[in-house]
Amino acid sequence: MTAQHALLAFGTLCALVAAIVVNLVVPQFDEVYRNFGADLPWLTRALLAGRWLLFGLPVLVLLAWWLTPAVPGQPNRRGLVALLVGVGLPVVLVPLVVIGLYLPIFMLGDAVGG
Repeated sequence: MTAQHALLAFGTLCALVAAIVVNLVVPQFDEVYRNFGADLPWLTRALLAGRWLLFGLPVLVLLAWWLTPAVPGQPNRRGLVALLVGVGLPVVLVPLVVIGLYLPIFMLGDAVGG
């Protein structure tokens, strides 16, 4: 296995782990929000309805690998791009998931307290 393939594998693994973790956590919130009986924000609804789409994240890493052009005379950057996409997606995704899952709780607290 070359270094480029190791970077691709690690980036793909990071994206897959992020998708698995989100799909393990989100159903627990789904059950709670069904009992709320209130309208959920669009971000929360999208997350609850489309969490399975996150299993496409590893495909995005593979696409980044495949679409990165080879520049003659330059080192191959395909592995680095795949690693950055594989690590970068969860870095962006995790805060969005946390916001999406806790936003209804904050809104409920604001409505009750305000």
